[in-house]
Amino acid sequence: MQTASDFSQELAQLAQVVTGTVYACDSPGYEDSCAAWNRAIDHRPSVVVEAESAEDVQKAVRFATRHRLPITTQTTGHGQPQIAAGGLLVQMKRLNRVVVDSANQTASVGGGAQWSDVIAAAYPAGLAPLSGSSPGVGVVGYLLGGGYGLMLRTYGLTVDQLRRAKVVLADGSLVVASESENPDLFYALRGGGGAFGIVVELEIGLVPHAEVFAGSVAFDASNGAEIFKTWMAWTKTLPDEITSGIFVITFPPVPFVPEFLHGRSLVFVTACSTLSPEESELLLAPIRSRPGAELDSFRMMPYTESGSIYNEPVDPLPLVGRGAMLTDLDEAAVEALFHAIGPIPQSPNLMIQIRHLDGASARIPAGATPIGDRRNGGYLLYALGVPMGPHSPQSIAAHGEGILDALEPWIHARAPLNWIGEASITAEQIRGVYDDASFERLIRVKKQVDPDNRFDKAGVGIWMAAQPG
Repeated sequence: MQTASDFSQELAQLAQVVTGTVYACDSPGYEDSCAAWNRAIDHRPSVVVEAESAEDVQKAVRFATRHRLPITTQTTGHGQPQIAAGGLLVQMKRLNRVVVDSANQTASVGGGAQWSDVIAAAYPAGLAPLSGSSPGVGVVGYLLGGGYGLMLRTYGLTVDQLRRAKVVLADGSLVVASESENPDLFYALRGGGGAFGIVVELEIGLVPHAEVFAGSVAFDASNGAEIFKTWMAWTKTLPDEITSGIFVITFPPVPFVPEFLHGRSLVFVTACSTLSPEESELLLAPIRSRPGAELDSFRMMPYTESGSIYNEPVDPLPLVGRGAMLTDLDEAAVEALFHAIGPIPQSPNLMIQIRHLDGASARIPAGATPIGDRRNGGYLLYALGVPMGPHSPQSIAAHGEGILDALEPWIHARAPLNWIGEASITAEQIRGVYDDASFERLIRVKKQVDPDNRFDKAGVGIWMAAQPG
């Protein structure tokens, strides 16, 4: 029987053999090392290993396996469930090297890189990754959940650009997963999340769009439902070269928001076009010329400025969210949405957004990735709130669930994985991300690579709970 003294001694030995840093829960630096970007999440692992190499990750996993600790990873902690006490967290942020192969239009990306790292490396070569609205999000977590990016209607989901991955498995071995090597594991990584191992390196495809025509235009939210209906009708006319979104937001009186926006409720329509400026201007005219348009930022921009399209917060915040994929949108759905939101300035969810899907993202065969028939949704809905003032995490979550309940006739699935929610993720929610055929195949892969469920995804336990016996 192992004692606390034995554990402490082996932990000290681990700290000596890794090139990174090891923290116990009483070590100086522990709090900063395990803090998530989303401050609504309070991680409390027993051990944190800040890895500097794939070898460090292997040593950390072997230590956790010997001591029967659940294992999880973090680069930024934007959308991760809370880590249960007693586990081991591998902090990946130091593994952020990016190497671009301009001839083959690919990038080798370290497991701790953020999209901003890839964007900066790809831009001089005239290339860009299929990143999302926030360049500060970690590449691996975003990609393993599918990746619903700024150019998805033109080029598909980010995970569709995955070429190969280097993965540390639960036994500490380092393997390569691709279409030709460990193809079952490769399948699981393409939308199945991080329950199968720790990705220490990816090779992804890039696209030839170092510049895009993109931006947003705002309207006062007093007529929000009609603007949403206009946008909805407009999306049904668009070619695949334009990927668009819409959101209603009430700006809180916080330092990172310009003072002139404090307390104001606006509707923003965003778009990213891979067409020429002239073609883009013509197609965007029905939205930009609508009466009441203001704060119009559309322009030809370097992809290094793509974060300005949605202008999402950079500094850590406490966030609570709920999301779902919609089969379609019509006027009745918009009316149900705004009825569920209630008075916009008093909404516990400060931001409610919808993004347009279809296009290239829907053309990959359902059986090719775990995303399965969830590619058939036409729109993504997400509600997000910041616990402050009268709004608690519970009231924000309840309001978000009320929105989803109101839209139930139009919901295709409570999915995809990186849109189901922030902070409080349940096993039931994760199970609902996948259709039956995809989930059964994921379970088979899970049994092969992690039979003891070391990668428990912060104690959610969905994978083992789904297995008989």
